[in-house]
Amino acid sequence: MEPKKNARLIVTITLLSLFQHVFSQNLDTVNLNNPLPVLNGKAVFTFPKGAQNVKRGVDIMSVDHNANEETRIIYDIQNMRLVFFAEELFALGEDHLFEHVSKDYANDPFKLKVLTDNNQLYSILATPTQWDSTQNGILLNTLLVKTPDNTLFRIHALINPAAYKLKDQFVKLTEQVFGSLVKGNRKTDLSPRKETLAIFGSEKKFTFELPQNYVVNVSQKYDFQVFKFRTYRPYSDTNWTNITLYTGHHPSLNYRDYGFSESDLKKINGTFLGKNVSWVFFQVENENYYCKEQVIPAGEIEEDLVVHVSMTSNLEGSLDELTRIVEDIQLQK
Repeated sequence: MEPKKNARLIVTITLLSLFQHVFSQNLDTVNLNNPLPVLNGKAVFTFPKGAQNVKRGVDIMSVDHNANEETRIIYDIQNMRLVFFAEELFALGEDHLFEHVSKDYANDPFKLKVLTDNNQLYSILATPTQWDSTQNGILLNTLLVKTPDNTLFRIHALINPAAYKLKDQFVKLTEQVFGSLVKGNRKTDLSPRKETLAIFGSEKKFTFELPQNYVVNVSQKYDFQVFKFRTYRPYSDTNWTNITLYTGHHPSLNYRDYGFSESDLKKINGTFLGKNVSWVFFQVENENYYCKEQVIPAGEIEEDLVVHVSMTSNLEGSLDELTRIVEDIQLQK
């Protein structure tokens, strides 16, 4: 190799080494002094200075993400990005939780350990033992958290490919962030109760009769709104139920998304807001997906408004309870 080219190569390698060393030192000495809540105050972690809560974007046809359901925290160092993403699991803690979680990871390359265990919080850290540096988001750590109300959420830590050269430092940093966990000020109410929620763009409200372990989260965008009913079940229970109420002017029916036509549907008589309706029912074979839905004119709420009611579950029998909840909804002035 020519002396000049050799000298340039040595300088380049040296600069690259110095660059990595500088940022390695920065990560080693970074201070966690920026407490930020996740999931609308369900818990708090302390992040590095400069980390910010940045909501995920949505397209024009989608509602904004509900703060009770997800939180995204972003921390940037030049072209390197670290992202924390917390998500509500709609699940409950139960006995032998660590064993149940271990079963879920049995066939995946992760090592698990209890990170927090006190009389208020319990958390399980899952760290990959293999990484794919070609992914846009490279998972470093995942924390499962049980909060004082016995509900569960999960928070992931990911980096972009530019940060992979400092992977080990980021793994250490994210574990430190997860270790800073403290309880938040929001508790999930899972008692049987009535909830009255405003209808966007109207002076009227819906009143819901919620059974034990049900919650309703509301999202909206422009001129439409979505009420999402979710059920909390023990972590090891894989069954699920959903109710979605869309209020707006451009509903999208589930059966069309699955390629069904009206002639494929079973009709079931029912009521909604005191009016007779004909629910349509369909199931998707081999997917354990059962759906009962209908689009109902609701001019009594707002001129030309419609309500799309969708009840779905992996168990056909669960639709009976969902139907009772829907048919008990009342409209308040």
